[in-house]
Amino acid sequence: MNKPASLRAHLAAAMPELATDPERMLVFVEDGSLISTEQPNDSFELRYRLSLVLVDFVGDAARLFLAVLRWVRINQLDLIAHPDRWGELAFEVDVIDHERADVQIRLPLRERIGVTVDANGAEQVTPWPEPKFDVTVWEP
Repeated sequence: MNKPASLRAHLAAAMPELATDPERMLVFVEDGSLISTEQPNDSFELRYRLSLVLVDFVGDAARLFLAVLRWVRINQLDLIAHPDRWGELAFEVDVIDHERADVQIRLPLRERIGVTVDANGAEQVTPWPEPKFDVTVWEP
């Protein structure tokens, strides 16, 4: 799975305060499913809920949410482009005091994995890029 590490790296780059104490940025993969594509090859798909927990977060929540949305735009566009998916990108905030909060962000994610065999018979297992969506199709 590449998306959990990708999200962590993106947030650390977008918000340097998260990079200074990476132990406070926890990532969990929950409710995972392994989906066969039923194609002639063994390619498959991973579907799961990623739960990002920021412990003792001190910062601008709007900047955090903007950074998450920018990552989603590149890595899971259907979450924000399709009206039927709106609301699946969720969060909870546990306010600790006037400066700190624990923030949990939940994203339903999908990763497509391609399985091919090269000319020498060696099997290659490779993450496939995200499909490109025609966003105009989903405009309300």
